[in-house]
Amino acid sequence: MPESQKGRELKKMTSGGVLEVTLVDSEGIRDRKFLGCIVCCTTSAVNRPYVCVEYGDQKHISKVAQGKGKKSIWDQRFEFNIDHPPLLDDEGGSKQSSQKLVFRVMDKHKLSDDAYVGEATIHVKDVVLTGMEKGEAELGSRKYRVVREDKSYTGDVSVAVTFKRKLDRAEKLEDGNKTSHVLINNNEDTTKVPVVVA
Repeated sequence: MPESQKGRELKKMTSGGVLEVTLVDSEGIRDRKFLGCIVCCTTSAVNRPYVCVEYGDQKHISKVAQGKGKKSIWDQRFEFNIDHPPLLDDEGGSKQSSQKLVFRVMDKHKLSDDAYVGEATIHVKDVVLTGMEKGEAELGSRKYRVVREDKSYTGDVSVAVTFKRKLDRAEKLEDGNKTSHVLINNNEDTTKVPVVVA
């Protein structure tokens, strides 16, 4: 591989990008209800679930889901900025523990504190590395298990994840689709002039 091409490939891998997360819906999410003593409890459907979505120190909070019963719908999208790819150690393993999305499911209460229901985790190192290399990578919508602190199952959330690499200036110049047009008006004639968006 020529040195200039190798340099461009390395720059692509370090340019960062955007992780787009679509919170689709949940199914069967249930919360524990304690009946006066710590050993007496039952489970019931969560009526007003919302989700705290975290990636490293970035955090988004969803709206309260629509729908009642077993299925709750969000259909909400969030973006997380990634300034650099996952760092790899000498054996190809990730040095960073933050290469994961955490979905904390909460139950919204009107008269008391919101209740923690459980959480799901998605490891996104592979989709980020593939997206850095190819420009874009996607994990289609699929179900992820929501578990409580004791690892007991409490339902599923459906999530889709896409990573899009940021284009550097050289890539923008090479990419004809990134050309925009500016209208120049000189009182006699209006001309469209193509310019590259920086």
